Amino acid sequence: MKIAIVGDGKVGFALACQLNQEGHDVTIIENKQKVLEDTVNRLDIIGVLGNGASVDVLVEAGVKECELLIAVTSQDEINIICCMLAKKLGTKNTIARIRNPEYVGALNMMKEDLGLSMQINPEMAAALEIVRSLRFSSTIKATSFAKGRVELTEIKIREGSPLIGKNLMEISSRYKSNVLFCVVQRGSQIIIPDGQTIIQENDKVSLTGSMRELEQFFKEIKLLKDKKVEEVMIVGGGRISFYLIRLLLHLGIEVKVVEMNKDVCLQLVEKFPSITVIHGDGTDHELLRSENLEDMDGFIALTDNDEENVIISMFASSLGVQNVLPKVNRVSLGFLLEKLGLENAITPKNITANQICQYVRAMQNSVGSNIESLIKIVDDQVEVLEFRVRKNCKFIGVPLKDLTFKKEMLVAYITRRGKPQIAQGDSYVEIGDTLILISKIAGLRDINDVLA
Repeated sequence: MKIAIVGDGKVGFALACQLNQEGHDVTIIENKQKVLEDTVNRLDIIGVLGNGASVDVLVEAGVKECELLIAVTSQDEINIICCMLAKKLGTKNTIARIRNPEYVGALNMMKEDLGLSMQINPEMAAALEIVRSLRFSSTIKATSFAKGRVELTEIKIREGSPLIGKNLMEISSRYKSNVLFCVVQRGSQIIIPDGQTIIQENDKVSLTGSMRELEQFFKEIKLLKDKKVEEVMIVGGGRISFYLIRLLLHLGIEVKVVEMNKDVCLQLVEKFPSITVIHGDGTDHELLRSENLEDMDGFIALTDNDEENVIISMFASSLGVQNVLPKVNRVSLGFLLEKLGLENAITPKNITANQICQYVRAMQNSVGSNIESLIKIVDDQVEVLEFRVRKNCKFIGVPLKDLTFKKEMLVAYITRRGKPQIAQGDSYVEIGDTLILISKIAGLRDINDVLA
C-alpha cells in the first residue's frame, strides 16, 4: 500500500519503521533536513523536504496516488490542513493526530466534512492504556487485542514462583483458570509451548485471556494482591494527565497530582475541583513521602524527562506501591526497566503507531486479506493474528485435532458471535468466526496459510 507520512518526529519515525517493515511503500514529508536525512538513510524510504501543508510539497510526494496520508506533526492545525489538502488532491484515506482537548469534540462532529478517515490522540490513547494497566502490577506488561476482547500479558518467572518446575498441563489442572500460555522466552530462545513445556526460573511468559480470568490467575500465583485501586498519585500535569484524571474520576478513584508549574496547578484545580493538587517538585522524595506516597494504590510518573520518571518510579516501588507506571519515550531504556521491575512502562509514540498500523491492516482486510488484527510481541519476534473466517477457508467445520498446522504456531482462540473461547481439539470454525493464533512465522496473511 502507498502511504505518505507528514512529520518525522517520534510518532512519525515509529510509524515509518513499522509500516516499512510490513512491506508498505512509505514516503515521509519533513521540513527539517537533518532529521529527514537520518530517517531516509536508516530506513531506506523516500523522503520529501518541505511543509506538509503546501500543495506543491504534497504533489511532489505523490499523494494523488496514495491510499493513505497520515499527518503527525506537532501542530494540530497543520495536521488538519494536510489531510484536507490531501483529500482534495485524491488521497483515499487520511489520518490526523489531534492533541488539543478543545479540538476533539468539534472534530468528532466535523470528521466527514474535513475528509478525515480517523483522528488519533496520543495522550488520550496513553491515558486509556494507563487505566488498563492499573488493574495489574508493575511487573505485568499488558495490552489488548481483537477489539479489546482478549488481553495479552507478559510476566517474568522470578525466584519462588509456584510455576517453576511445573509443565503447562499441571498448571492448568491446579489453578483451573481459563488462561492460555502462548509464548515462553528463555534467554534468546522463543518457544511456542505445548502441554509438556516446563516453566523455569527467569523465563518470560506471555499469557492471554479475559481481564477477569487473568486477574484471578495472577492472584492465585501471588503476583497480584487482592486489593482494589482507590487512590492514585500522578507526577506531572501535562496533556496525558488531563485525560487520565478524567478517566480515573469516572471510575471513582481519588487522584493526587504533583506539578511544578503554578499555572498548570491552577488549571487542574479549576477543571477538576475534586482532586488534590500539590504545587511542588515531583522528584523531591521528601515531598512525595509527606504526601503519603507509600499509602497509594498507584503511582504514575508523567514528567517530560524519562530519567526522572524512572528514578521516582523506582522510589515508589521501593516504598511498596504495587502499581507503578513511568512514561518512557526512549525504547532503549527497556532493558533497564526490566531489571528494575518496571516492565509496564507507557510509551505514547508506540501506542499511537500501533493504533494507526491496526487501522492500516483493517484497510488491507477490506481489499482482500482476511486479517482483522495483527500485533507483534516478544521484541517483534512473534505475531498475534486474528483471521476472519470466510467462504474461502478450507477447514470450515473440521475439528482442529484433525488438521495439520505449520510448526511454530499455536491456535489460541475461536471467537463466535463476539465471544472468544480457548481453542480445543474438538473446536472448529464457522463462517463469520475469527481465529486468533500465535506464530513465530512472519508474513502469514491468509487463513489457509496456517495449514502445513
